[in-house]
Amino acid sequence: MQLYHTFTSPYARTTRIVAHICNAAHEPVAIESNMLRTDTNPVLAVNPTGRVPTLVDGDVVLTETPAICRYLQAKGDGTRVFAADGDWAGVRLESWATSLLDGAALWTRELRRPKEQQSDWLCGVERARAIRTLDWFDVEPGIRGGKAPWDYAHIVLAIGVEYLEFRNLIPDWRQGRDALADWFAEQQKRPSWIACALPPGA
Repeated sequence: MQLYHTFTSPYARTTRIVAHICNAAHEPVAIESNMLRTDTNPVLAVNPTGRVPTLVDGDVVLTETPAICRYLQAKGDGTRVFAADGDWAGVRLESWATSLLDGAALWTRELRRPKEQQSDWLCGVERARAIRTLDWFDVEPGIRGGKAPWDYAHIVLAIGVEYLEFRNLIPDWRQGRDALADWFAEQQKRPSWIACALPPGA
């Protein structure tokens, strides 16, 4: 089983963390980020979208992060990271954490465009969305009580928070959000987080 990734993709890092947690044996295949939008992108040999993460296991080829993580959960040691069927509160956490990360990724792509082509309106929408979502998670009982599990929802949340920081989108996100800041600091001590950390100088 091969897992194609770049070291800075937040979506690929999510799958790598889940693989670590679930002890899903795989071969990591690291791709340089600047190759992804070229005709020589090696992912194109197995996936016409050329996106990472991409998982290949025999005839099985998956590319979307939740699908890959569910497959890794199924192939692992029995550790569950997804909300159980019928756990709609858990599904809500997964959805809102994913929305935070997706919004940050869209915001980042917009900022990569030439300044004169950037939409201030779009950047404002995503900034407001991120602030509202960070505020909500700061008062979420599991985080405020320090008892949030290390599951898919909270992995994506931690990745999303880090991505906001990594891309310098909301540099002062910790201000007024002590519970979330403390929670995030604790997640950075986890073995799976350390094993899949951003490389120095990324």
